[in-house]
Formats: sequence, C-alpha cells, structure tokens
Amino acid sequence: MVGFSPLASVTLGDDGGVINYELVASNIDAQPVLISSTALTQDHSLGVVSFVTGSPLLQTTSLTQDHSLTSISLVFGAPILGSPSVTQEHNLLVTDLISGTPELANVNVTQDHGLTALGLTLGSPIVSDATMAEDETFSAPPLDTGDVVVEDTSISQDHSVTATSIVSLTPELIEAGLTQDHNLLFTEFTLGSPQVGQVDLTESIAQNNTLLARDILTGRPVVEDATNPDLILTQEIDQMFGGWQRRTYEVPDGRLVQSEREIQATYGDVVSIDRKAKSLLKFGKSAPLTTNTLETVWTVGGNEVYLSDDGITHISSSSASDTQEIRVEGHTISGDDLTFVVQLVTLSGQTPVALNTGLARVSRISNNSGTELVGRVVVYEDTAVTGGIPTDATKIHIDIPLGFQQSFKAATSFSKEDYYVMTGFYGAVSAKQSAAVDFYIEIKEPDGVFLQKACFTASSSGGNSDISLDPAIIVPKNSDVRVRCETTDNNAVVFGIFKGYLAKVTS
Repeated sequence: MVGFSPLASVTLGDDGGVINYELVASNIDAQPVLISSTALTQDHSLGVVSFVTGSPLLQTTSLTQDHSLTSISLVFGAPILGSPSVTQEHNLLVTDLISGTPELANVNVTQDHGLTALGLTLGSPIVSDATMAEDETFSAPPLDTGDVVVEDTSISQDHSVTATSIVSLTPELIEAGLTQDHNLLFTEFTLGSPQVGQVDLTESIAQNNTLLARDILTGRPVVEDATNPDLILTQEIDQMFGGWQRRTYEVPDGRLVQSEREIQATYGDVVSIDRKAKSLLKFGKSAPLTTNTLETVWTVGGNEVYLSDDGITHISSSSASDTQEIRVEGHTISGDDLTFVVQLVTLSGQTPVALNTGLARVSRISNNSGTELVGRVVVYEDTAVTGGIPTDATKIHIDIPLGFQQSFKAATSFSKEDYYVMTGFYGAVSAKQSAAVDFYIEIKEPDGVFLQKACFTASSSGGNSDISLDPAIIVPKNSDVRVRCETTDNNAVVFGIFKGYLAKVTS
C-alpha cells in the first residue's frame, strides 16, 4: 500500500510558502499489474466568484516543487498495457475577476524529477534485427591426410615393339578385291581388206523373241447409254425421288426427301435416311421452373454446361444399395467431331465409379438390370460428392430421378456421321399445377451458340402443343439440340418431346 501525506509542519510566511511532499517506498511486493483500457483522469477546477484584490506585488518569489522517488529491491511481473487512455483536464472559471496591473520580477519556477532504480529485475529480453559477427580462424600445422584421389588425370604410357626375325604361317586372303586395268591405245591403226569366206546357207538360223506384259494400265472404259432395264429404272428413280429408292408398298414422305436434298445443297453431304434406318424420339421432364427464366426441359434443373473435352467421367447413386448395371449413351469429342459411344457401367452405391470412356456429351442413361433403382443416379465431371451427389450441381450432365429407371432429358447431340430430320414436337404442362409455358427448340452447330429454330406455347387451360413440322427442322452433324422453356408461374413442371429420323452421311 502506497500513500501520499504532507509533512507535519506547514509554514506560510509573508514572503511565500513551501509545501513539501515526500514519497517513500520500501519493501514493495507488487503482483503483476494489468492495465487494460483504463481511463486515468485528473481534473483541476478553480472557481472564483467576485474575487477582488488590490495591487499584488510579487518580488523575488521562488516557487519550488520537488519529487523524489526512491525504489529499493523493486520487482515487477510482466506488465500488460492495453490501449490505456490518460486524460488531464484543466478548467479555470473566473467570474467578475478584476485585478490591477500584476508585476512579476525574477520568478524562478523549477520542477525536478529523479528516478533511481536499485535491484531492478527484468523478464526475458527480446532482441530483434540484431547483427552478430563471428570470426573463426583455422590453423593446422602438421596436416595428415588419408588416401589422395586425383580425378580427371591424363596418364600417358608409350610402348615400342620391335620385331626381329618374324616367321608367319601361310597367309590366307578372303574376299579380297583385286583390280587390274589395261589400257590399249592404237595410233594410226590400219586394217587390210576384210574377207568373208563362203557362207553355208543350208544351216538354219534361229531367232527367239519373248514378250512379257507387266504393269499394263488401260484407260477408263466409257459405256454409252445402256439398254439394261434396271439402269433405266434407276435413272427414273433418281429423277423422281432424288435417288431414294422405295418399295411399291412404301408411302412417300416428301419432307424426308426434301430434307435429303436440302442437306446436300446446304452442307455438301449426301445422306440417306433409308440406309441409316433409325428413328429418334427424345423426351424430357423439367425440374420445378423459376419464373421468367429460360431453362432446359430436364430433371437436373437450370441449363447444362457443354464441354469441349471428354470431362464427364463418373457415375454414382444417392442410395448405398444401388449396384445395378447402367447403360450410358453419349459422345466423345475430337476437335469439332463427335463420336457416338454406348457403355455399360456397374454402380457402387454412393461411391463414384469411373466411366469406361470419358464423354463430352451424355444424352441418355437407363437401368440395364433386372432390379429397380432405389436412389437418384447422376453422371458428372470429377468433383466432390456428398451422399453420392455432387455438391456442385453445374458438374451434373444427366440424372435418373428418384423413383424412375431412366433419364428425362429433352436434349441430345449428333455425331460426325449423322444428320437429324426433326418432324414433330410436343409440349405440355404437368397436371399438378396451373401454368402457361413458352417452348423453344434450339440448335448449336460446331463453334457456334444455341439459336432458336422454332417456338410453341402450352398451358393447363389452353391445352398442349402437338406440332407436325413441315418443312422439317434439320440438325447438322456434330451439333447439339435442346428444348428450353419459360414461364411466369413459379415451380411449374413441363414435359417436352421431339421426334424425327437420323440420316447417315454416305459421301
């Protein structure tokens, strides 16, 4: 406990007054002091009301204030000072103060502070950014080393052999090349008149000639108009139907014939719907729709993010008990070329399973086993999953909804070998909710964006849209097609279907 007390004797004389304070601290045992956000305030107020003095006279007045702090064996703990606020206010209030002319002569104001610390103990000092230099000198007078290793040394050694009286066996020369040149030069060579003796014509003179034919090329034969009736029939078919042969019992569809001609005229590819012999009906169901937003008719919701590489790589289920075989239909990509791929993958419950072949497009998945699925099955890019479902929904590219056995996606793609001739469309609003919905058929060609090619509307009050397309809509090879919709009724659910025929590129 430390206290302040004035001295016992206080003297006020005519010439001035001195008040002395003495602070003595000894044997102080202080615990660690914590000062945290403490406001220290010292106020001095002087109030004077109707203070009247005569003419004060101060001559040779000495004002002295001494402070002496002496600490012996002072030990502090680790002080903690946290944002203290120290405030000192001085207020001087004077009302009706009248004074004469003050005079101050030879006034000395002295304030001394002395701090003496004996037996001061500090905590662990911390030295930051210190520079320390250490010099070391190594001297080895009698230095002994082990084996000396010399690398990259050039050692020269010369040997001279002198042979005297060498005896060898019979030399043997194998496949030696011997060349001998003879030059015969005649200068002014003169022959006499040649003479031919009598020729015996009775002897037979024989001459043999052999002709062998190798690598004989002939020109392309040119066949004029033939009288073959089959050829005449083919020419008539070409003129009538553009080369698309039909049986007598077939009913011609002018849209398909015109589509084949249009594909050749527009894209330069000769195609055949007859040779492909494949129709395609694609149907989808939407997730609950958001108002005034264009969304794809598929159960995932929103719009699919289309890839430029084979980044669709995994499949899993939301149920740990699903171990069925799933048929996955899609396309790989190389540049702008799409290639159709079908693969079978066995589920492992909620654990992601890698596809046999990575895909850039996935258009349909279905249960390929005899046991019904329990959970929701999703195909997606390699990403984090929780309970078998990706946490990032934008990585999902198709799903089989809970309670169903195949996907509902009104979108697909076509390979480098196929065109698609769309001949019809159907759109409807689910009976579970009253709504009106606008539908759009959109096509994306390679290196392009989705363009709207047709639009329809359907509502719960006005009925469904069942449209027969004439002329048909042509989807080029290596292209994507989808159905999107928009509504002003929140959480509406719709169905979308398009149908048509594939046309195989033949040349």
